[in-house]
Amino acid sequence: MSFDALLKEVEALDATARRKLIAYMITLEDRRQTEYAEKLAQKIDDQTPGKWLTVEQCERELGLED
Repeated sequence: MSFDALLKEVEALDATARRKLIAYMITLEDRRQTEYAEKLAQKIDDQTPGKWLTVEQCERELGLED
């Protein structure tokens, strides 16, 4: 199904069905954000020295070198 077809289907839904769809989509987004936060926390907590960058490497990667 194309995105345009999906939009037409959503437009045809009654108000109750649209509210349920909105709630479902918010749930999906919340789940994605939670998964991202968990993944980021795991990376921050990782104490493996080989996976960390020095300050100089960070500055170089971000283009902040003097």
